[in-house]
Amino acid sequence: MKKINIKDLELNIDITQILNLHSSKTPIIIDVDGNIYTSENDVKKKAVIFKQITPKQISSMLDAKAIASNLFADYKPNILGTICKIKPVSNWQNIIDMNKDNMLYFDHQSDGVEMFEDKVLEDYGWHASALEINYREISEFIEDNCEGVLLCYDNTIQFSGFVIIDDINDVRAKVKEYIAKKALENIKEHLVDIEDDDVIEALEIFEIKA
Repeated sequence: MKKINIKDLELNIDITQILNLHSSKTPIIIDVDGNIYTSENDVKKKAVIFKQITPKQISSMLDAKAIASNLFADYKPNILGTICKIKPVSNWQNIIDMNKDNMLYFDHQSDGVEMFEDKVLEDYGWHASALEINYREISEFIEDNCEGVLLCYDNTIQFSGFVIIDDINDVRAKVKEYIAKKALENIKEHLVDIEDDDVIEALEIFEIKA
C-alpha cells in the first residue's frame, strides 16, 4: 500500500485546465497525484485532496491568477506562470470529509481504528475481537499486504489518516485468512478460551478447526 504523509505533499496544478473547467461550470476533483477529474465516479478508489462540485462564485472581472488564488485559497497557493503550487495539508480536516464515502477506515490519533466501513470486514473485525485480534492488528495487516493508499498526517507527535483500497474482495479474502492464522497462534498460546460461546461462533465464521 502506498503511504502518503500529507505534511510533505506539494502539488503543481495546471491553471489553464482548472480555469477552463471552472468557466464551463464543470466539477473539479483533484487526487493526491495531482490528476484532475470531472466526475465523482472516477475517484471512488482515489484519495482526493480538492473537490468543487458546485462552481464557486468568483467575479469574472478577475485575472487568471486571482481566480486560481481564490479557488485554492485553503491550500496556500503559490502561482508561477500557468502553474499553481498548493499544499493540501492546510486543508486536512476538509480533505478527510471529502473522502469519507470512499474510505475503508479512519485512523484517529486518540481513538485509533474503531470500525471498518465495509460490512463484511466490520463483521470480521467484530468477531476477531473474541479471538484476541483487534482492529489495530487488522488495519496494519491491510496496510502491509493490500493495494491502495494510506493518506495521513504524521508529524511524529500527532497522527491521523484514512485508507482507500483498490479491491475490496481481495482485502476481504486476505483479512479472513490472516485472522484464521492469527487465531490459531493465539489459541496455541492459550490466549483464547475455546469454550466461550463468542469464540465458538467466531471459529465457525472463520472456518477454524481448533
